[in-house]
Amino acid sequence: MSEGICARFENMPPHIRGYSYLDNDGNGHIVLNARLTAEQNRKTYLHEMKHIDAGENADPDYIEYPEELT
Repeated sequence: MSEGICARFENMPPHIRGYSYLDNDGNGHIVLNARLTAEQNRKTYLHEMKHIDAGENADPDYIEYPEELT
């Protein structure tokens, strides 16, 4: 499902690797941490694609990690 996925980089704290979400039209978006290495971002992109493919991003309140880990 990588067709139509919009990916972009943003500066985020180093403990946030990235996140993904679906917009109102159902298009997938992946946001990667611009402060991390290309290899880290590649792994995060693949990880977030799994969430999109599984439809896990349909829930706007979905959080993968508990707050105490961030």
